[in-house]
Amino acid sequence: MALRAARVFRFAAEASGSTVSNRLLLSMASPSEALYVRKPVESLTVPGTEGTFTVTNNHSLIVSQLKAGVITVREGGESKDYFISDGFLFYNHPTDGSGCCTAEVSAVEVFPTSALDKERATQVLSELLAAPKDSDWERAKSQLGAALVSQVIKAAE
Repeated sequence: MALRAARVFRFAAEASGSTVSNRLLLSMASPSEALYVRKPVESLTVPGTEGTFTVTNNHSLIVSQLKAGVITVREGGESKDYFISDGFLFYNHPTDGSGCCTAEVSAVEVFPTSALDKERATQVLSELLAAPKDSDWERAKSQLGAALVSQVIKAAE
């Protein structure tokens, strides 16, 4: 009975609240946390593997692989920047009559750019470049690590 009452109160609260229409609903998460869950935003700029691009409501359908870089979320008059190591963007049209399209960012790691430490990233980059590269594994680790840390340094500026 308590469960039914909770559902009634939740749906009543949602019905009485302002309904969102014709907005982009953003969900952005990593395995460790969800930063946004169907939050109405104006636009989303992401670092796709083929280049940086922006999506807004009523964009064409898209699935894109994302590379290391900065994601910019614009909501209201402000922008919030996040660093993503890599991931995917799934963009879908509305499934109901609201007119709200959905953008879902599934990231391996995502952090606010304000949490990045440029000095530490520079130190890690110099360690990677100075490490021995005798085997294929060590060369690959150095190249991939240097590429990722370089993007962290760029995002931290």
